[in-house]
Amino acid sequence: MQEQLASALAALSEADRDVLILTALAGLGYEEIAQALDIPPGTVGSRLNRARRKLRAALGGVNPMHEDFGDADG
Repeated sequence: MQEQLASALAALSEADRDVLILTALAGLGYEEIAQALDIPPGTVGSRLNRARRKLRAALGGVNPMHEDFGDADG
């Protein structure tokens, strides 16, 4: 599953990936990301929604943020 996630992340646009990483790994909020990337907060939301949707689709509907992610039993 980790290979699928890495591949799905690599397939995202750089802009979408930046927003996703700043949210998921850095724990930044929309306003903080907007300031860091010099974009409107609404754009942050749009990019994050698109990135999450693409990741879920690439992973067969699995949410990588769910605690069971990667668990062979489901």
